[in-house]
Formats: sequence, structure tokens, C-alpha cells
Amino acid sequence: MHRVALVLLPLITVSAVRAQTFDPQATAEQQQVLQNLLNNALAALRQHDSASACSLRAQALTVLNANQAAFQALYPANNWSDLQVSLQGSLRNCAPQGAGQ
Repeated sequence: MHRVALVLLPLITVSAVRAQTFDPQATAEQQQVLQNLLNNALAALRQHDSASACSLRAQALTVLNANQAAFQALYPANNWSDLQVSLQGSLRNCAPQGAGQ
């Protein structure tokens, strides 16, 4: 039992230190930007505006990629890697700009 506690303590400490290296306010603002982009992409899809939806998802992926470490440190319950993979997959279905227009 003591060995497990000794192993977990450094992991908890590393997570706490990593979380402190990011500005929580700036990270929260970027997470809100990401959420707004995703919401707007869904709205565009509902309006059958796939070009806008693709653009918004690409922007969301850019925000996620730029902030993934901070998001993971401050919001560890979310699976940011799954969101990243999902966005990458959905962008593969987007037509290249100018195609068919």
C-alpha cells in the first residue's frame, strides 16, 4: 500500500505543477472560443452550410492544437485527444476550397 502512495504522489505533484504553468483565465477564454466555434459549426451543419461548417471546424482544430496542453492541465476530465481525432476525421470529409463551386 505504501508503494502505491509513493508512486502516485509524484504524479499528482507533476499534474499540479503543470496546471500552474498555464494562465487559467486565458485558458478558460480559449476554451470558450473553442466551444463557440464548435457550436457555430453545428449550427452551420443544421443550415446545410457545409463550407462554413468545415471552416469553423478547421478553426476549432487550430485553437485546440494551440491550447491542448493547457486544456488538458486545467480540464483533465475532458478527452481532448478524442476531440482532436474527431475534428481531424470530420475535416477529411470537407471538400477542398473551390471544389465544385
